Amino acid sequence: MLRINHILLLFLGILASLAAASSAPLFCKCTCFKNSTLIQLSSGDSQASCAQCTHAFCLAQNLPICKDATPGTEDVLSTCIQRDSRKDQIIVWAFLLGTAGLLAWAAAKRVEDMRRGKKNPDLPSVNSHGNRNRAGDADTASYAPVPPAAGR
Repeated sequence: MLRINHILLLFLGILASLAAASSAPLFCKCTCFKNSTLIQLSSGDSQASCAQCTHAFCLAQNLPICKDATPGTEDVLSTCIQRDSRKDQIIVWAFLLGTAGLLAWAAAKRVEDMRRGKKNPDLPSVNSHGNRNRAGDADTASYAPVPPAAGR
């Protein structure tokens, strides 16, 4: 039952983030001759959509960077972007909080192991000859030489 509640909560969170992302401001990126500018499409207009971001829209803005651009050529590029959406912010914050949580858990586990007096067997140690080996491994510095194989 508890697992179903977590799944339902996760699903509702995803829906809420998508709904919040849909209200983020839309911008039209107008690029003329490798120079770009952003023009906000959704300034108070709830009907703004990416369909408005066209070459003609960019030219109609009378931008100084598009002064010598000719309509219908590759001089003008238009791209609709959604900047600073809530969905992006939620993803970034979830990553940061997840990473911080994992680091805190690893540190707490390390402190707990040190309090109990346990050595961590996963950490490499250095033997008396300066070679790195796994903790608990035998000293590997005294191997006998192997004779060459016949036929070589």
